[in-house]
Amino acid sequence: MNNKFHTITAQFKKSLLATLVISASSTAFANDAEQLDKENLTKEDIERIEVKGYAASVEKSLNMKRFANSVVDAVSAEDIGKFPDQTVADALQRIPGVQVEKDLGGESDRVSIRGTAPHLNITLLNGQSVASATASASITRPSRGFNYSLLPAELVDTLEVFKSAEADVDEGSIGGTVVVRTRKPLDSESNYAALSVKAFHFENADETKPYISGLYSWKNEAEDFGFNVGFVRKELATQRDSKEVRFGYRSTDANGDGNNEYYPGAVGYNRYASDSDLNTVTATLQYAPAANLDIVFNNLYSKSEHESYGTYSSGFILQNIGNIEQADIVDGTVVAGTLPAHNNLGYYGNAGYQGEFKTQAHDIKVTYAKDNYTLTTQFGYSKAEGAVSDVYSEYYANTDASYSIENGMPEVVLSDSLTPADYRLDYNHKNDIANDSDEKYVQFDFEYRLDNDYFTAIKTGVKYREHSKAANLIKANYPKKGADGSTNNLGQFATTTVNDFMGGENAILWQFDNAAYSNWIASTEPSTAPYEHLDYTYDLQETITAGYVKALFSFSDIRGNLGVRAVKTDVDSQSLQYTGRSFDPQNIEEVGFSTSYDDFLPSLNIAYDYSDEIILRFAAAKVMSRPDYDFLSARKSGYCTAATGCKGNEGNPDLKPYRASQYDLSAEWYFNESSILSLAYFYKDIDSYITNSTVDKEWMWTDPDTGAEELRTFLITQPLNGLGGENSGFEVNYTQKLGYGFGIQTNYTYSDAELEQTAEQVAAGEEAVLPNNSEDTFNATVYYENMGFSARVSYTYRSEYFYTTYLGLNQYIDDFGQYDLNLSYNVTDNLNVVFQAINLTDEDQRSMSSNSTGMSDSNRPLAIHNYGRRFLLGAQYKF
Repeated sequence: MNNKFHTITAQFKKSLLATLVISASSTAFANDAEQLDKENLTKEDIERIEVKGYAASVEKSLNMKRFANSVVDAVSAEDIGKFPDQTVADALQRIPGVQVEKDLGGESDRVSIRGTAPHLNITLLNGQSVASATASASITRPSRGFNYSLLPAELVDTLEVFKSAEADVDEGSIGGTVVVRTRKPLDSESNYAALSVKAFHFENADETKPYISGLYSWKNEAEDFGFNVGFVRKELATQRDSKEVRFGYRSTDANGDGNNEYYPGAVGYNRYASDSDLNTVTATLQYAPAANLDIVFNNLYSKSEHESYGTYSSGFILQNIGNIEQADIVDGTVVAGTLPAHNNLGYYGNAGYQGEFKTQAHDIKVTYAKDNYTLTTQFGYSKAEGAVSDVYSEYYANTDASYSIENGMPEVVLSDSLTPADYRLDYNHKNDIANDSDEKYVQFDFEYRLDNDYFTAIKTGVKYREHSKAANLIKANYPKKGADGSTNNLGQFATTTVNDFMGGENAILWQFDNAAYSNWIASTEPSTAPYEHLDYTYDLQETITAGYVKALFSFSDIRGNLGVRAVKTDVDSQSLQYTGRSFDPQNIEEVGFSTSYDDFLPSLNIAYDYSDEIILRFAAAKVMSRPDYDFLSARKSGYCTAATGCKGNEGNPDLKPYRASQYDLSAEWYFNESSILSLAYFYKDIDSYITNSTVDKEWMWTDPDTGAEELRTFLITQPLNGLGGENSGFEVNYTQKLGYGFGIQTNYTYSDAELEQTAEQVAAGEEAVLPNNSEDTFNATVYYENMGFSARVSYTYRSEYFYTTYLGLNQYIDDFGQYDLNLSYNVTDNLNVVFQAINLTDEDQRSMSSNSTGMSDSNRPLAIHNYGRRFLLGAQYKF
């Protein structure tokens, strides 16, 4: 990051803080007439607020934060079935310290909290985990991160983000815990229904898809029994065009001066297109046969079908760099050059995916309350199944090429005479990937209310969970030549280039006939018998037993809680291991590993009501997050060649979790019923961060030619518990109802993360970087609401962040900002029309590789992605 950017960022921080303070101070006293009677307002009053309209949802969210004993932020629905954003992840990014990541289609589907990676945060549906699966090839690297795509925003009542820990909330998060709450029928109006019909237009794909949702709620006259049913059908058609550098950056002496320079593996163009649909149904039954007994039965069923294609055309530089001419070298990177014709310089790859995933969750919660105690029992089951078929082919052609990666824009030019028939088939396969997950749990909680001047209640409980996660990949390779011995070529499945790349630009990107290729695969015998791929096959079982004690206190103007949670985690990992070059099943054997670890997690939350308007908070806790599933696999595979030596990959079921100590300090000023100015400081001391490392190991190797066994040294890539680090920063949150129907919501988060350097990094002068941490995050929403009309303009920004390492170089996602627009009008009391525009200014997303110090380098771009704009037009009718 250059000095100019640092200067701009510093000025931005100062001006933002000054603007917030001045704005809040100048308007606070002008709103005296709107002040709440805070002495008479209680938490129960807030919970009875009927939330309608965006301003009212902001007010309820602020009051949820205000009355919480811990550090909590929230988002509330504007009305039944009417959430402020189209996805849960989009709604969460309006909260201070929350950052989102996009999937291949441009939808927000992963959440980071206070600079921690998505898999280090947990999401609970009505307080419980939901099993997740996927219908994309990303299952090969599964994560504990929540699959937000399965839960449409229309079915949500509130979102709560717990940034400080409480003993009675499930462990497993270092950044924060998201709790998604759905509506209960006895808390809603009787015989109430809302139906939304919308059209979603995807600009890049030039397609319009339906988006239909509804919710019906009923309860009897006695208000002791009720149910609600919700549904969503959502179809998506996305297209992402990209200019990319693939296969990373390698080093060579490009100009013969004795010094190595870095060059791109391949430079080219990519189009990813997908069609998917999501159907989700929820049903909740609630029965309260007595004033002190409440039974709630929550159910969710979701199914998604997914079809996508990715096409990539490039100049394959990797094997031809020795022939480069007119090399342009800038700061150690070959940013441009020409290459004479070579047999494999033209590269074309196409991948097609078809799959589906299903998710179901069932939960029963029974609450029995007496005058001085409450007993709660909760048990449930969740299951998810996913499957995807992946067909892939790659071709090479004899061509010359020139490329440029200057100014962060990868460009390539191939021979004008090149045709699809010039590309010969070099490799193809079909992968059938299955993945599933399930969870069973039972939980007991007991709260005893005390009658003394300090401690108001003691709460204790136990929870038992059994969780499983499994995946396998069956691979089959197909012939390169036809039955007559002729070489298969790209001309069999492609004849023309796409003519609308990047919004109208022509590119040497051949339009592939995926249906014809799938038919060819189905009618062709594979060249190798289908076999199980070791690196992507595992079966993991986790048994988690937890117990806690928590005390609630309140005296004078101080309130809060303190407690401890004790957790035992047992892990049983089953997979396959193999060393050797041949895929002979005799060389593959099952392998298993079992381990366990304990955690003792104290927590403290204090809120000091300094005045009716000002609350000061302090929180401290020990927290933990379990390793990703793939890391815990017992898999082991390796191979030896004369050219590369012996290399391999291995999981590590003996990994210990991420652990950290964290502290929070904040001040909140509620200067009217829908306004806040707050400042929060956070600090996380991370004991150990899990990283993929390379180590030497002695493995017994079977020679595939002779069958002889011998002990060899393998260079193994394996996840290991690494060194620790620190993550600290602050959040500024300013929200205010300005009058005349206007209002503003803004927040800024600064997160400074420092990991300890390994000895190798110190010797090489490399920085140690925390994955997924953006130093700067900013959100702003300006809204107007009056006479049934509502308008919102929102802007979200996050600075660059490191996301992975490839070939020893760090890879970064560049800073990104996006504008969204929301307009709605109440035609009648029951009919509302809405228009939304997402990514209003059509912003591109960029990524880049690092320099020798591990920091991002604009001379080494990886990709520039264009997702296009999305528009939504629809109506909601209430019955």
